[in-house]
Amino acid sequence: MLAGTTFASYLSWALLGAVGIVYLWTGVIKALAPVTFRQHPRSLGWVPANLLSSTVIAAAGFEAAWGTAILLELAPSLVLPGSVFVLIALSAISWRGVSSGNAADCGCYGGFIQPSINRSLALNGAFATALIFAWYIGPDTAGADGWKVGAVAIAALIVGGVAAWGQHHELTTGEPKFLRNPLVEGEEWKHSWSRGATRDMESEVLVAFLGPDCPFCKQWVKIGNAVIQSPDLPKVIGVVGAPQKRKDEFVKEYGIRFPVVAISPSLMSRLAPAVPTTVLVDGGSIKNKWVGAMPPEFAARFRRAFFPSVEPAVPDQPRSPYAGA
Repeated sequence: MLAGTTFASYLSWALLGAVGIVYLWTGVIKALAPVTFRQHPRSLGWVPANLLSSTVIAAAGFEAAWGTAILLELAPSLVLPGSVFVLIALSAISWRGVSSGNAADCGCYGGFIQPSINRSLALNGAFATALIFAWYIGPDTAGADGWKVGAVAIAALIVGGVAAWGQHHELTTGEPKFLRNPLVEGEEWKHSWSRGATRDMESEVLVAFLGPDCPFCKQWVKIGNAVIQSPDLPKVIGVVGAPQKRKDEFVKEYGIRFPVVAISPSLMSRLAPAVPTTVLVDGGSIKNKWVGAMPPEFAARFRRAFFPSVEPAVPDQPRSPYAGA
């Protein structure tokens, strides 16, 4: 560590502040959307089901404490090299999860940001480099003051507590405690929610959020395969929260004839906690949304397209959506 000049001290503070804010933010995001993050350790398959809730709480509290410790320059000779070690370990876990086909991304950002595994590893490398450089140029006056230790502990308790509260509420009621579902009728549709598959579609498009292990989605696939046969009905895009390999198996197993894209399980959980969830996108906004059964107005369109002179009921999708996205 250099005996820091004023410039070196400011630069060290700026680097630590940037990295600390990122990890404090990722902890808070996990607390505000705990069930969204829950899908990541679940998809990895490394955490027993009975420990998933505890894992979410621990991860949110740990990242909040970690970010706070970096921001406050708590014991930098211990925290900074320890942080580099943690980044290396997390990078290895992320790479293993994606390369094994169990995960679609690192899961670090709770579905709000979805960097590819290469970008995620590059970000972790940049964070590690910033921490090492800040440690090297920073002043050696920072230490483990009691108030800093207390602040870190309080951050962990508050954020972990919020994660526990939000997770219990959402698992009990089926509704998020803090962050609303962004799929709202009348709101703007974001192409990233379908990995860009809707970007070049100017006409109506049905976006179906489906689950590879959802027994009710097989019925939806039959409807979707029929919809694409009529020029009077919207185009269809399927979205699954699964790695590419599992998506390909799903397409083959169910005989899907419309395009299907894979997004991260975390983002899928945020957008569609129950499947099948369908949105009708028109003109860049969400015109309609339904979970499970096709609504009467769209069923009528379906009937007119295929049975213009008769009035039989269109086979409905099941009314009990499968909440295992």
